[in-house]
Amino acid sequence: MAEEIADNPLVTISIPTFNSGQYLDLCLQGVEQQTYKYIEVNIVDGGSSDETIAIAKQHDVKDLITCRMALLKARHEGLLKANGEYILLLDCDQILEQTTVERAVKKMAGEGLKMLVLEEGVYQVNNWLEKLFQQDRRLVHYIKDLNPYSGVMLPRFYKTSTLKDAFSNIPIDALERVGGQDHAIIYFEAWQQTKEIDVLPDAVQHIEPNSLKLIIKKFYRWGYTSKAAHHPRYRELLASKERFRKGLFSKGTVKASFASIALLLIKGVPYAAGKLRSKWIAG
Repeated sequence: MAEEIADNPLVTISIPTFNSGQYLDLCLQGVEQQTYKYIEVNIVDGGSSDETIAIAKQHDVKDLITCRMALLKARHEGLLKANGEYILLLDCDQILEQTTVERAVKKMAGEGLKMLVLEEGVYQVNNWLEKLFQQDRRLVHYIKDLNPYSGVMLPRFYKTSTLKDAFSNIPIDALERVGGQDHAIIYFEAWQQTKEIDVLPDAVQHIEPNSLKLIIKKFYRWGYTSKAAHHPRYRELLASKERFRKGLFSKGTVKASFASIALLLIKGVPYAAGKLRSKWIAG
């Protein structure tokens, strides 16, 4: 049972989906098992043809929204439907630790924060690829670089008012076209307004690709939909993401650093191919 939190502010959890049936049930179970109960959920679906919608209807989802545009636009549609004082931008392949929302609300209210990074782990670590993801996460959390240009830690838990202000500065053409790098753009815009951010430890488990085929598919799509890389407002920001992690081989990170380099090389090839295709089609 969650301890009482002053005023018990409502938290909106917004989840974009597209043919996400493989993961969505686990994701929504994690939401329903939260110790904090003042939660509403909206799902923004991109036109799924699998069991995604049926699974969503089996759970306590307040709003089921259809948005066939890019992921950044889906995030915005979820925000427009949010009634919560806080909003958590969750992915369908993420599973919340049971006390995450409770701890996030307490930390935001108690410390006057506007944004929280949810520290991520890897949901299953059964093969060498998942171990690379796990070590890369450890390196990122160890360095704890919250600068949107030099770091890769991205907030997912926001004051709803802060997120609305951030979206108000995103150009329409980027909003409607950008898929990959959506969180980087949102954080960049929020960072222009406030630096009141921190990290919530042990908050979420991420289901990562466990085969080369899945990695190629995911990061090619990410590169192809990262159209903001060609947008003047975000070109410098996203170029800063295309490099090895900051803090490589600092004390105590040798193993994690080698793993991170290997993983970024594996991800980088399909990402670059997708980005090149996107640029070629754009002319």
